[in-house]
Amino acid sequence: MSDTFVKSGLRKKRADIARQIIEAKAQIDKLQADLFHVDTVLRLYGEDPGDIPLKGRIGKLSPYFGRAEMSRRCRDALREHGTVKADQIAVQAMRDKGLDPDKDRKLRSDFIRRILVSLH
Repeated sequence: MSDTFVKSGLRKKRADIARQIIEAKAQIDKLQADLFHVDTVLRLYGEDPGDIPLKGRIGKLSPYFGRAEMSRRCRDALREHGTVKADQIAVQAMRDKGLDPDKDRKLRSDFIRRILVSLH
């Protein structure tokens, strides 16, 4: 007897999810059409739409830092020293992680960039 309530609930849930998927696909189609038209007008003005960076990109997560670790490090450094340079925080973070800040310049600059974003 109770199976009918479960089945009807699942049927309603499935119908709702399927409807949401159809609506999302329709919105994607509309956005793609709008983008196509904007790109066409940009080309008329001699612009290459592919050269325009995306707005609000989500950066690649660093394998060296956990969730909210970077902002926590920045806040702690500001609390302790008042004013700090991003390089100071990066060097300390690299040393804490067992990395050599003098040898791996590329990783150091990545740490600095991430710290500047976090401080901003």
